[in-house]
Amino acid sequence: MIKILLIVTTLFINSLMVFANTRIEVPVELSDELGSNYTLVFGVDSSATDTWDSLLGENNFGRWPPPAGQFHASFEIFDSIRLQELVWTYKDFRPIIDSPHFYVRYSIKVYRGDGELLIFTWNTMPQYIDSAKITDRDEELDLVDFNLSGTKKSDTARNRYWNEYYVKVWYSNPLANIVYEDDNDNSVFSVYPIPTDGDKVYVKAKSPGFSYKIFTETGIELIAGKSETDKTEFNITDLTKGIYFIVLNSGGGQYVKKLVRL
Repeated sequence: MIKILLIVTTLFINSLMVFANTRIEVPVELSDELGSNYTLVFGVDSSATDTWDSLLGENNFGRWPPPAGQFHASFEIFDSIRLQELVWTYKDFRPIIDSPHFYVRYSIKVYRGDGELLIFTWNTMPQYIDSAKITDRDEELDLVDFNLSGTKKSDTARNRYWNEYYVKVWYSNPLANIVYEDDNDNSVFSVYPIPTDGDKVYVKAKSPGFSYKIFTETGIELIAGKSETDKTEFNITDLTKGIYFIVLNSGGGQYVKKLVRL
């Protein structure tokens, strides 16, 4: 029987989403031209909530404005469980949503100090971020568009009167709404021979036209392709002994089976 997984197992999340501890995190440095800076970290985490999570390092530093002329930057999170008010923190993690693409908006509060510029600096964006932008709180202007290719890693907001911003991020989740097939159920597709010590593995699908990928247990994609018919074969000569996962997309569904190489 095909089983819809309401809770995606840690094994599949760690294997296919390549999250360290089921997490994506993005550090961004906010600074002025005078040398003052703060590093803020946003992202998603399997154990995060939409409120303040102290166990994830979202420490509440108190909403006390800095002395006049001093630069400061932090996230604003509404603590809906304990304090029922906004808290300031340098990290903001949100839940991973069971959707192929999901949107998260983070709120930043900045005190500009004596500087005229607000400089955003970041490293290469991690995998599974489709787009990331920083806007004003009215969401009328895209002030920073994170370059996902890594060729551009900084941008500057020049209006010193803008002190509140949104970080708007679209994530992709390849495990969303995943369907896991019991190894003894071949109603959607079958993989054979399993286990195998041979050089080839065959996939037979219920209907023609599907795409497929093979991942290692650590989430490394090894093989990817498409089949216009209802079957295909993999040459696994280069695969070492171990457990792999075949992810097949067919008819709007996503299905997973184990591949065991002896």
